[in-house]
Amino acid sequence: MRIMELNSNEVAALLSIAEHQVREWAYSGRLPMVDAQGGRLQFNRQAILEWALARGHPLNLGIAETEPVGLPSLAELFAPERFHYDVPGHSFAEVLRGALDVFESPPEEKELIYDLLVSREKLMTTALGDGLAIPHIRVPVVVNVPRPALSIFFTREPIDMGALDGKPVHTLFLLLTVAPKQHLELLARLTFLFRQPVFVAMLRQRASPKTILQWIQAMGQAAAKVRPPE
Repeated sequence: MRIMELNSNEVAALLSIAEHQVREWAYSGRLPMVDAQGGRLQFNRQAILEWALARGHPLNLGIAETEPVGLPSLAELFAPERFHYDVPGHSFAEVLRGALDVFESPPEEKELIYDLLVSREKLMTTALGDGLAIPHIRVPVVVNVPRPALSIFFTREPIDMGALDGKPVHTLFLLLTVAPKQHLELLARLTFLFRQPVFVAMLRQRASPKTILQWIQAMGQAAAKVRPPE
């Protein structure tokens, strides 16, 4: 599977729209395009992901899609040790303090990570609706995060994070990455999961890590069975 270059048909599948719409959006400048030689359009995958995430456009990634090189597997992302329950706090800043107490990162860098995440949240809320939020940053080189770090935090009480749907947040996915490509890929995969009602319901019910991972794996196996041959 090519990671960087996509044709118009692949972009149509990724965005769940018709191919002729991809071409119309590309030629009108609405969709970022790399090249158009001989009527064959080429797109950069990362640019398409960034475009979709910035506009809240649904992405049809599919659980069974091959993971790009360098990304942790879904089993690693949702390993039991990444789940934390009953995190105290009446606000995002207070919950973040409690979250960072158990987040895997060098102790001397947690204050910097805290400041970066709080500053990021002041610029624009990371609450996505349905009680979910993804506080995330691409950390600077001064923070020692060699590979993507993700943890899931269930708050002791719902907190107001200014979500567009007005719902308080009950689950936070704290994501730290270094490379821009990894950052976009992981955000895209998380937002894909957030669009699955069963997944959201499990988070709301505080399901166990084992139950959540089993559902993700079962969904991936089902998707793999109906995937068309390469």
